[in-house]
Amino acid sequence: MKFLNLPNTSLSVSQLCFGCWGIISDFHWGDRSETNATASINAALEAGINYFDTAAAYGEGASETLLGKVFARKRDQVVLASKVRADEMKPEQIIAACEQSLQRLNTDYLDLYQTHWTDPNIPIVDSWAALEKLKADGKVREIGVCNAGIGDLSELCQAAAPVTNQLPYNLIWRIIEHEILPKCREENIGVLVYSPLMHGMLADKYKTAAEVPDGRARSRHFTTEREKARHGEQGCEAETFAAIDSIREICAGAGRTMADVALAWIAAQPGVSSVIVGVGNPEQLAQNIATLENPLGQDVIEKLNKATAALNNKLGSNPDMWQGTEGSRFR
Repeated sequence: MKFLNLPNTSLSVSQLCFGCWGIISDFHWGDRSETNATASINAALEAGINYFDTAAAYGEGASETLLGKVFARKRDQVVLASKVRADEMKPEQIIAACEQSLQRLNTDYLDLYQTHWTDPNIPIVDSWAALEKLKADGKVREIGVCNAGIGDLSELCQAAAPVTNQLPYNLIWRIIEHEILPKCREENIGVLVYSPLMHGMLADKYKTAAEVPDGRARSRHFTTEREKARHGEQGCEAETFAAIDSIREICAGAGRTMADVALAWIAAQPGVSSVIVGVGNPEQLAQNIATLENPLGQDVIEKLNKATAALNNKLGSNPDMWQGTEGSRFR
């Protein structure tokens, strides 16, 4: 496993991060077994992954609680990151939310504490002041943001740049390349990538839009007529699955699986500090780790970029996966 320090810190994290949204049951992932989740977490730790990302919003604290149980006697072996909810962004709420997360995680400090989404009614600098206080008090080691757009980043960087920005990024969701990723590179903000396989779409689980369950068909790729979609746009299902078909052909030519290629493509992008993946079983984990040891050739990367360019243009510049331009939560 490859490790690197998050920018301007001594915090060493594995190139693969275990994403802990999917370890609990909810409307998106469906039913989850605590026994299987625990086995996957332990397998990841044994395989060299030291970085685990969760949030207060995942299962209304259930994800944090499970990690607290699993790591009760292993705290010194892991880097724990969590996030404060978007509806708790007032300074006093952030302080209280952090204390609650610490209790659920059964620890007295977090390695990385992040805003999950910002609140348009609360200046980001006010929220940031509370995070800096938590750091000064030793409650957290480093502080970062998630889903922060150019506006939030520009405002924050006038004082001090966040260590990280956690963002959605994959072969069929390249929106951050327009503005946000260049800004993060310019300011030396580490990008933590979530949804690298686009909820299984880049693991070749689905051949058509109709096969994707409603819980996973909420993104702007899909028509707003899907049951759980809320973006209010037409979507771009034809372009999405045309791109996936092209990716599938490129993967066949390279002799690699789609999931393998999708993860290798992300890992090759400059500015990406860690790739957040869900782990369903030890076999899947081993495959993901092997991917990072087998980088893509530049010719394959260029083919993939070309194959997904039309979809990228169709999706536009709004980096919010689930909300249309008018309701975008990116600032």
